[in-house]
Order: sequence, then C-alpha cells, then structure tokens
Amino acid sequence: MRDPTPLPILPLLNPPLQSKHTSLLGGIRLRRQTGRALPFVISCGIFVYLLISSQGSGVRIYLSQRVTLWNQKYAQDLHIAASTVTEPLNATTSETEDLFGDVVPLRPGLTGKRPLTALGFRADESYKLGSSTPLAYRYELSSFIRTAFPPDLQPLLQSRFDLHFPLAKDGNPGPVRGSLPAMISFKNIWQTNKIHGADMGGWKYRNLQWDWSMLNDVDAAMWVQAKFRGSRIETVWDELPTNILKADFLRYLLVFYYGGVYSDTDTSCLHAIEEWGASADLWDDGKGWLAPAEGEETLESRKKAMGPPSVVIGIEVDVGDREDWHRWWPRPLQIVQWTFGAAPRHPILLDVISRVVSSTAHAKAWSDDRDKRVAALREAGRIEEANAFASVPLFDNDNNGGYMSVMEWTGPGIFTDAVFRYLDARYNVTWPALKGLERPLRVGDVMILPMTGFSPGINGAKGPDDPQAMVQHMFLGTWKGSG
Repeated sequence: MRDPTPLPILPLLNPPLQSKHTSLLGGIRLRRQTGRALPFVISCGIFVYLLISSQGSGVRIYLSQRVTLWNQKYAQDLHIAASTVTEPLNATTSETEDLFGDVVPLRPGLTGKRPLTALGFRADESYKLGSSTPLAYRYELSSFIRTAFPPDLQPLLQSRFDLHFPLAKDGNPGPVRGSLPAMISFKNIWQTNKIHGADMGGWKYRNLQWDWSMLNDVDAAMWVQAKFRGSRIETVWDELPTNILKADFLRYLLVFYYGGVYSDTDTSCLHAIEEWGASADLWDDGKGWLAPAEGEETLESRKKAMGPPSVVIGIEVDVGDREDWHRWWPRPLQIVQWTFGAAPRHPILLDVISRVVSSTAHAKAWSDDRDKRVAALREAGRIEEANAFASVPLFDNDNNGGYMSVMEWTGPGIFTDAVFRYLDARYNVTWPALKGLERPLRVGDVMILPMTGFSPGINGAKGPDDPQAMVQHMFLGTWKGSG
C-alpha cells in the first residue's frame, strides 16, 4: 500500500502566513493583478492532479478533509436558515489550527473598510453574525421556522416574527409604532437543575405575582419531546452530548416558547423584575427608529407610547480599549446569558436557537470527519497517529483541548451574536454603541443593562449595593455538575 502521508502538498495549501505570495491563493491573487491568473490556476490544477495520482488515497482523503473544514469555516457567509453548517467556531484570532494541526487564515475581513473601533478588525470579526441585511435576516429566520419546528407551531412563530420585524416597501424595517409584546406581561421565572430544589435566590420573594418553575433533567427531556416531537429541535436535543449544552439550549427554548425570565440557580434577585431598566435612556433619542407619538411631541410621550421592552439583557464584559482582550474573552463586549428575559417567540431567541442547531450540525460533521480520518490511518497501519486523532475530544470543557467550546456551541458567544445581529438588522446599531454603558439603554424593543445590572462587582462593574444592580451571580458553577 502506498504511504498516504500527504506531506508534499502541505506547503502548497498551508504556507506560513507571512509569506502571502507563496501560497496557492496568494499566487492567484498576485497573478490576477498581473493578468496571468488563468494559466497559473491551470498549472496548479495539473500539479495537484499529478500529485494525487502519485500518492494515492491518502492525499485524496486529506484534500477531502481540507475542503470540508474550509467549507465549514467559510459557511457563515451562507447562513441559510441553519440548514447547513453555518458558523466558523472558535475563531477569535487572526489564524487558527484545524484538526490536522495546519495553520489556516480566518474568513477575509472587512476589506477596504475601517474597523469599528480602535481595537481593530479582530474585534469586529470576533462577532459571527452572518448577514445582517434586513431581507437576508427575514428570509433566513423565516426559512428556519419552516424547517426546524413542528408544523402546528409555524404560523404562530411567523406571525410573531413579522410583528417584531416588519419590512417597509423599500426592504428596510419600519419604525416602532406603539407597544410590542412586553416581557413583563409573561410572568414566568425559569430555572433548571439536575434535581428539583428550592428558590435560593429570592426570586419568588421579590416577584410575588410571577410564577416560579424549576425543571430537572427528566422534566426537561419530557418537555422537549412533548412540544417539539418529530422536529429538528427534538433531533438536536437528542444529539447534544452533555447536559451542560442541553441546559443552555433549554433556557432558550423555555423563554422562546412561554416568555418570561430565565436565571441560573446560583443567582440572587436584588430588585423586582418590573424595576429592571427603569428610567432608561433612548438610543439616539429614538431618532430614525421610533415613530412620532400622536399629539404632544416630547421624548417622554414617545417613551410612553413605546411601552415596556420585549427583551431585557445585560452586558457581561466590556474590555474598553484593552488591546489584549482576546487573551481573556472571546468577544470585546459580551452579553450575559445566565439571566435574560423576553416575550415569547422573539427573533433574538429564534436566531440563537438556529445557531445551536447550526453548531450541532457543525460538531457532528467534524466528529464524522475525524472518525473517517482515524479509520483511514488505522487501515494504513498507522495506529499511533490514529490514536492521537481519536483522542481529540469533540467537546471542549475547561480548556481540555476539545474542538468546540460551550461558549461557541450553546453559550454566551452565540447568544451575544444573536443579540447584535438583531440590533444591526432591525435598528442599524452595532456593538460599539454599547461600549462604556453606565445606564440602562433602550434600543427599540430591547433593553440593555450596563455591566452593573446583571454582573455587579465583576470586570470592573459597581457592586451589588449600587442602585443599578438587579441580579447578582455567585459563580458557583452548578451548571458544570450536570455533565
């Protein structure tokens, strides 16, 4: 049997990044500038064909793996209803390593444009939003509704999406007119744990008119099966390999289905939910997104006509101008996921659910590719290498070297991306707008609390005694015990 090691092709596909004109893609770019791209591409094609023919199945396996991985890394440009692998995960630096230890560049950046902040393109590209154009946003999430949910739920989901994301004749979202469904109208407080437990965070005491519920692992599985039987949602639930991931997925599904507030069991409610975001500022005083109120035209009258928010979220971390932010956080401004509230069927939660579906498909594709690679190596008698590949875990928990982290599979990373995609698509507001936030800010139907709101005493935020502090997180790590 021929040695399947594809060593000669490695420099061609993965040269050192600083040598930009020695790679295949770099050579094509250079020759496009000089008018000689086509002959160069043909020559490279002949070379690759001869190389594959001479080295046998090993190179073909390698190239197949390479194409799969590159397609996965660049598939966020498609992001069609999460029907395929769509998110390039764990991509927070200017380069990364694939399964085979090869250096690959990230998706091309905002070529020809300036970065949004002094933190540069690395900060902007840490947000994996997908397309934020209103038409693409509407099409993709509407398609996801049709492909992922039980048929009896689809009309209701679509009508609520249309309510929050109406499009004018010019293809842009219309202004907010009157009040949309308010989060506080759906008085549900959701918590989850491996076993049933008591309310240890004062949630019932401070919110007497709200219904408090705690679901254990058995409750959760039965509920998902009952509400999403036969759908892609149920399939993804069954495919998630750990209860940590399922706990994240469940919180999105519960609030998406019923509305209300989710909070981890290691949190304490410091103020009644109705007080969250009181006396908030309006983004740009409502200019460009808030329809004029009838009668007396004042800022207060416009606020009153707008009604309570549909979504309440808080900032977890704001790195400011810290240039080494990427060493500590995956995104320079991240949204809290241990506590949030929303009206049911809101587009933000629809998007984050689609991202869980997408990342799960991505993970499955990676796992299948790894298994094929391991099988090929074992067939070739290269047992040590096969065992090395087989030892790479799929799930990265506590930096154990796994391929996909909870952050990018079901956690705060994808939640943050869904929030900023909605703000961009609906209100043309990008992530730098929330930098340095010290007071609650209302952007359309979304209320954003400063770091002190849900993260008092963390990352430089004010302490839990501050009037802006609404929820305190104890970081007891109860979610880690769920496997």
